[in-house]
Amino acid sequence: MPRPPRHAFTAAVRRALPHPLDRAAERYLRLLDRRFAALARIADGGARGAPTGMQPSDRARARRYLAARKADWHDGDENLVRGHLDRWERGTRPSAAEPARALLDGASALAAIGAPPGALWFFLWEMESILAGLFPADKDKRPC
Repeated sequence: MPRPPRHAFTAAVRRALPHPLDRAAERYLRLLDRRFAALARIADGGARGAPTGMQPSDRARARRYLAARKADWHDGDENLVRGHLDRWERGTRPSAAEPARALLDGASALAAIGAPPGALWFFLWEMESILAGLFPADKDKRPC
């Protein structure tokens, strides 16, 4: 499978990580780019089935990686991120395209303003919650 283009948010996360990057960081960054590519397809009205990067095993990998950074954000980071992500929740019942667009728009905006690392980590934590709502795990087959 060809590697999707690097999203500006992924580049910002890469800069925020300690260097040299370890294997787990490299795997997570590749997963993040696959997810942004999948979100772009969903935002454009593409199929809603769990695309590449959205499987329960992918979500488990992301949560394990982000758990180590859970204490690295504060209320200001949360407010900055929520200002971008909460917009789509104010409308009527969203389609899958609306939260996908909100994630893409929020990620692009945070990358463009040079958001601090804490805001990046909180955004990614919130993204996991939103993705869990878009792609619920089949608890009978694979717990996530």
